[in-house]
Amino acid sequence: MNKLNSMMAQATRAFQSGNYVAARDIATRAAKTQLNNPQVLQFLGIAQAKAGDPSEGFRTLKRAMALAPSDPKLRLNAARAAIDAGAHTEVGTICYPLGNNPAAQQLLAEAARIAGQSNVAAEHLAKLARQNPENAQYLNNYGNALLDMGDVQQAVDFLTRATVLAPGEAKIWLNHGRALMHMQDIENARLSFSRALKLAPADPEVNLELGKALLRNGIYEEALSRFAEAARNGIQNVDVFLHIGLCFLSLERRSDAEQAYRMALHVDPQSTRATLNLAVLLEQENRIDELEALTMSATDSGMSGSDIDYCRALVLRREGRLSEALALAEKAEPDSLDEVIHAQFIGQVADRLGDSDKAFAAFRSMNAAMSQKPEALLFDGTEHCAFIGERTRAITSDWFKDWTIHTADDGQISPVFLGGFLRSGTTLLDTVLMAHPDTHVREEEAMLARLEEAAPPIADLPTLSSKRIETMRAAYFAELRNGGELPRNKMLIDKYPLMPVRAAFIHRVFPDAKFLFALRHPCDVVLSCYMQNFRVTRAMASFLSLENAARLYAATMTHWQQARRVMPLNVHTIRYEDLVQDFEGQIRAVIEFLGLKWTDSLLDYQTTAVERGYIRTPSYSQVTEKVYTRSSGRWLKYRAHLEPILPILSPWIEQFGYEPL
Repeated sequence: MNKLNSMMAQATRAFQSGNYVAARDIATRAAKTQLNNPQVLQFLGIAQAKAGDPSEGFRTLKRAMALAPSDPKLRLNAARAAIDAGAHTEVGTICYPLGNNPAAQQLLAEAARIAGQSNVAAEHLAKLARQNPENAQYLNNYGNALLDMGDVQQAVDFLTRATVLAPGEAKIWLNHGRALMHMQDIENARLSFSRALKLAPADPEVNLELGKALLRNGIYEEALSRFAEAARNGIQNVDVFLHIGLCFLSLERRSDAEQAYRMALHVDPQSTRATLNLAVLLEQENRIDELEALTMSATDSGMSGSDIDYCRALVLRREGRLSEALALAEKAEPDSLDEVIHAQFIGQVADRLGDSDKAFAAFRSMNAAMSQKPEALLFDGTEHCAFIGERTRAITSDWFKDWTIHTADDGQISPVFLGGFLRSGTTLLDTVLMAHPDTHVREEEAMLARLEEAAPPIADLPTLSSKRIETMRAAYFAELRNGGELPRNKMLIDKYPLMPVRAAFIHRVFPDAKFLFALRHPCDVVLSCYMQNFRVTRAMASFLSLENAARLYAATMTHWQQARRVMPLNVHTIRYEDLVQDFEGQIRAVIEFLGLKWTDSLLDYQTTAVERGYIRTPSYSQVTEKVYTRSSGRWLKYRAHLEPILPILSPWIEQFGYEPL
């Protein structure tokens, strides 16, 4: 017996020091001399499980339990080993004799959760919470179970009580934040995550969840730092690298996003999620050869499922095999893809195939899903229209009669401003103009935003001092330099689709500026905007419904027409429908208006589109194709769906010279 005691003491010391393999080996030798000793077998079973073989440990613990069936501690250890060994169906039988033992109830709940029986798991945890209303951990566990079942409000209530009982528990604050995120209470979720982070600043799980909350709330830089901290402290899995990639993507750091996705594939070469994210990035950058190679490599390595099917659908669409692409996309339900992007893909391909009803249904689903995103819930879609209306009322003849003249002496030549309304052909035009050796095109950058931030309200523009105007100019050119220096002797073309609503600010600072106004049939424009997955801002929230989109179009055009009546703007209008019918003739007219020399390189805009790399607008794939007419008059196929907004657009259809409805 002394020898047995010595061996078990030695095994215990090894176990306590974390050397489970040594503990297992010593206990194995002891068990050979004590075949019917339940305590020795119990120790051996636990050591086997800890050393990496939970199945063997469970078998040993069952032998011990047969020898001592009334030992509650032994049953609990056996139940734990059963779960770890994947034998969760046996937990009920093991724990039944233990009745309401709290530890047994938790193990039964865990086994039920693994089996997908969320309601059964919740029943066990509810019993614990009722019997122990002051136990924060039990309340926390029950709150998590309620969250799994979709009972978000009750989950928040129980988790809130848990935070009161145990304000120093980081994990409880973490779960509280998760529940609040499900309620779309982003700000309070961030506070809970921040509390958890303060309590456990190096905890990788806390950093990961806080990063997710920040990412959903559009706070990308801070989210990125949280994900990086999670990775530094041990979570170096596919999930964290994918989230890092999403942050980089949102910050327009596309090469860093690509590196993060490739790192995720390095961690797990069979990750379909990482493959899909990388495939979407490559397709957006028109790197079709690389997209095809990635998809083929994934298929050849045996990867399958909805994520890979969607990658194949991306390739098929680019190959023009639209019916196959649509069938594959409809069948696929990618786990790694936002439902918004998935619905948009189906809508776009169905539209190309002429199935307008299927396409419109998909776009409706896309916008419905987007409207539930945290960033979209901040707006009702009418705010920007009201904002433009206020500006329009400020611009009058009386307002302009006090306009002072200011001559700039900073040596900067006024830019050319290209805009009109979104989806009016501005991306095609700026790509064409990039091919001219004497132009420098900037696409949808923040120069005008910085200019306006330095300006007073629109009502005060006419009487500005020269100093204030110089400040506004300086703000514009400072932001321009943030994107790189303007090459010498090049004409700057500032492409900003909603340029018309900033016409007064532009004219105040650049009175000799030229405007290229892109015009397209109002119904085609509004329909196309409804079909896009724009990042939601106050303005873009308007496109989540057809009516708000139409009203924004009307408000923008009302403002533009009023600005042109009141101010002497130098404008050249390019109708999209004319451009696709007489491409060279229309571009020659633009070049003449700009005072540039003609060059045939302007006609090879497809090469320019490919060479420029990533195109940030929704037209990224279209401008690499030859000029096509399929988008002209597309709205007619959707007329039945557009009937409610036609009265809003009808006056503009006639005013711009299109055939009256």
